[in-house]
Amino acid sequence: MKSAQFVFRQFAQKYWRNATRTFSSPAARRLVTGTASGGLLSASFFTSGPTGGYELPKRGEVPNLDLIIKETDALYNNYLIDNAYAILRKHGSGTCPELLWRLARVVCEKAKLAKDKKEKDQLFMEALAIVEKALEYEEPEGCFGAHKWYAIILDYVGEIEGTKSRIKKSYEVREHLERALEINDGDATTWHILGVWHFTFADMPYYTRLAAKAIFGTPPSSTYEDALKNFERAEFIQPNFYSTNTFYLAETYDRLGRKDLALEYYKRAFLMPVVSADDGEIHKKAHDKLKKLGVKIAELVESF
Repeated sequence: MKSAQFVFRQFAQKYWRNATRTFSSPAARRLVTGTASGGLLSASFFTSGPTGGYELPKRGEVPNLDLIIKETDALYNNYLIDNAYAILRKHGSGTCPELLWRLARVVCEKAKLAKDKKEKDQLFMEALAIVEKALEYEEPEGCFGAHKWYAIILDYVGEIEGTKSRIKKSYEVREHLERALEINDGDATTWHILGVWHFTFADMPYYTRLAAKAIFGTPPSSTYEDALKNFERAEFIQPNFYSTNTFYLAETYDRLGRKDLALEYYKRAFLMPVVSADDGEIHKKAHDKLKKLGVKIAELVESF
């Protein structure tokens, strides 16, 4: 029988060979192979571009706005959070929503990286205040990033405050995700997050639903079919963009009784490159699922 260490070495060798083929951009390849500054850290909700193809509103009061956005997005996409923060924090007292939501985004990432719980909570609250300001000053045509990141950060704050607060805030989270997609329907991560929203409430245990009903009267509800539509839309827009989306596709197919498809997507999630902390967590979850389903991991790795 092959040892776990031997299997891991086989996987690692094939992973590194395939990973550099999987990512088309030089920045992404540097992240995967460990040659980018800042190490291998990554974050949730990364996209290949900051706007998903929609045109940024023009604002004349910030000199070199397009250049600042381009530079800080590049830093963020390479997970150089402190570098991006050093530039964006200078604009925290301003009123440009495009810079404010980007500042909120990096403060949110700083919160996720913080080890101390008190510091983490303070940073999430700071990020929320900044993104609220971005919404306050959004242009009439709307600010996609402000709505997207308000939804993301609001959910983190709800998690800090407890289950009751998180359920209460979930209505507003969905509202802002849907508004973000009205402005820009080409962003895969926003479709993914909305899919997670639907999956969470479709998958809510009966006893939790009863407790929520007692508190809220009519708690949020959804279906696995609604979740699936969003995950599939995200995948259509940007195939293989996020291992978490692949794993959620597997989970949703499983709940819907489509076992063959679920197995296929668990395999895909397991074999996807591990770039971020999220990817590492999904890799382990998919591994555990496959073991329960009787899949021989060594054989799967060898066939990759």
